[in-house]
Amino acid sequence: MARCRAGATVVVTALALALLGAGQPTLGAPAVPRPAGPPAPNVVLVMMDDMRADDLPWLPTVADDIVARGVSYSHFYAPTALCCPSRASVLRGQYPHNTTILENTEPGGGFAGSLRIDDQTLATWLDPTYRTGYVGKYFNGYESPTQTYIPPGWDAWWGSLHTYAYTNSLTNHDGVPEHDRGPYNSDVFAEQAVDFIESSAPAVEPYFLHLSFVAPHHGPPHTDGDAGRKSPYVPPPFQGTYAGPRFVDTPSFNERDVSDKTGPVADRSRLSWRERKTLALQTAQRREALQASDAAIARVLAAVEASGEGGSTYVLFVSDNGMLLGEHRYRMTKNSPYEASSRLPFAIRGPGLTPGSTVDAMAGTMDVAPTVLDLAGVEPPLELDGRSVVPAEVPPARDDRAILLMASARPTDPENGGEVRSAPRLSVAETPWKYRGLVTARWKLLNWSYHDAWELYDLRRDPDELRNLAGRARWARVESTLQQRFADLWGCAGRACDQ
Repeated sequence: MARCRAGATVVVTALALALLGAGQPTLGAPAVPRPAGPPAPNVVLVMMDDMRADDLPWLPTVADDIVARGVSYSHFYAPTALCCPSRASVLRGQYPHNTTILENTEPGGGFAGSLRIDDQTLATWLDPTYRTGYVGKYFNGYESPTQTYIPPGWDAWWGSLHTYAYTNSLTNHDGVPEHDRGPYNSDVFAEQAVDFIESSAPAVEPYFLHLSFVAPHHGPPHTDGDAGRKSPYVPPPFQGTYAGPRFVDTPSFNERDVSDKTGPVADRSRLSWRERKTLALQTAQRREALQASDAAIARVLAAVEASGEGGSTYVLFVSDNGMLLGEHRYRMTKNSPYEASSRLPFAIRGPGLTPGSTVDAMAGTMDVAPTVLDLAGVEPPLELDGRSVVPAEVPPARDDRAILLMASARPTDPENGGEVRSAPRLSVAETPWKYRGLVTARWKLLNWSYHDAWELYDLRRDPDELRNLAGRARWARVESTLQQRFADLWGCAGRACDQ
């Protein structure tokens, strides 16, 4: 591969980006490169795992070198606030109901489910125009120590096989399992990402790197004071350094009155003293793990600068989903439509973007792929559900776009403890739903199967979702209008999703 280009670089950080949704593709269709013009930028997509939007202050490098130097998105959502559905949406530019990856478990979701769609992703669309590389966590179920599978379109592959083992990394490196016992896995991923960048730039061929961290997802070893409770391992330099609030700073924490709720929250007891103590530890260790990973991100950004292409580099940062940490009486929980779980951080840094600016238009994980393709100058071979959300592409007056929210309630296999597999595999049309709804810049409408009832929140006046307005005469017209919007949007594909 020739090494002579001093062209543009794009770094995409996966903390708040949203992938584009789309209808079913024509398999095997190639991506269409942009006509000859200025050198195409490199793209590095960095994604966090279970990071909340309000965790951002505990990543100073991301805050200072990506957010402050670029554009942040204040209304960025995961349609399904769960790992595999979000990751599929990011790679595919589709809503979960179109990727058909609705959960983390096999056979319908997870790695087994990803095999149905991995011949049409960002990697296959960018390749061969781009040199493509993947580092870190892939789909749940990819963790076998003998795993050598490499999805189509990736020229360089470091897929994590011991995903949640923070100090016992095992990587499928281009088809060969490699062990790294001892180092923190964020540092291992950073080293692999730096290797990819140094071997890819400067060069005639631009590159796309998807860097997927595990933090702050819980994982062993349990030698940092968590006594086996679900929290991420924190390496010694960062242990005990957290000095922020013990609990999430929101009025919805351990919500006093949930009588207006129609989902499972309605029957939850208030948090006990012991549960509050656990949440305090989880909050601290999650943010310490993020600080450790922030140091690893700093190494990757430094490598981009050292390549000589930093001035023409786009950086995008996003998370796959957030996490409830005591809000609405939930213990540490994701896969919820409430703000702490479904709203994510998202930011882009790069040439032509105004430093320190904010975009208020609605966006989601299904917008990530279209945005990356737009920055790279590559047209997808199919119509996506999402759209590019770089500021020049977002109509300033358009603040009423609706984002679908959904979570499946597919049955689990009782013979396997309900831990690994879903049974049986169901089509999207046959899927029972835990909840469905939509969110706009002001409103959130939810329908819970729990009581087959609605919740409606005015996020402008009630951002903590404390007062359900559904069923109240004063808000009947708003509720009716949103229910019709939901009916029109549900099951959408392609451009029909952008309304």
